[in-house]
Amino acid sequence: MQTAHYDLVQQCRQGDSRAWEQLIAEYRGLVYSICLPFANSREDAEDLVQDTFVKIWHNLGSYDPSRGELKSWISTVARNQRVDRFRRDSNQRHTQSLDEGWDHSDTLSLSDRLPDLNPSPADSAATRQVIEMVTRAVEQVAPEMREVIKLRFIFEMDNQEIAHRLRIPEGTVKSRTSRGRVQLMNLLTPMRAALGAA
Repeated sequence: MQTAHYDLVQQCRQGDSRAWEQLIAEYRGLVYSICLPFANSREDAEDLVQDTFVKIWHNLGSYDPSRGELKSWISTVARNQRVDRFRRDSNQRHTQSLDEGWDHSDTLSLSDRLPDLNPSPADSAATRQVIEMVTRAVEQVAPEMREVIKLRFIFEMDNQEIAHRLRIPEGTVKSRTSRGRVQLMNLLTPMRAALGAA
């Protein structure tokens, strides 16, 4: 499977649009599930998903199958993008200005706007802070949905994997995920505001 994914990446790098569409179709759900808890709305989540796939496209050359599966690499890109957006939004709340940082991006080439995938110490610290924040929020979700939410958003399992792990129907997983996601987003809102104001 890993060889197949590497071949898919190579086809994308060679400009194969069908391969790129296949990659998006296969991993869009994963990227969306990573982005959604930190978005202000579904539209914001969709925007972040698009930004993430732009970043993936421009960094396909850095994918090394010997270091892990494509799913893990894409998850890392999505989490980095999520943290970048989160920090950028926080900076904008601080400055209330559109005159600095990312907002000069229209004068830069797309490749120049994309940060290095290797996290800096500050990025690593921010990622840990975000993970801790999500973990605290998940522990406050109603018990019947908590395990599903943990498996979905912390361990990044899909519905089928969760259903198999918990021995419950996939429809139940979807229902609990939907209700749990609403609770999680409500719990994360004040935490996000506090982190942005820190």
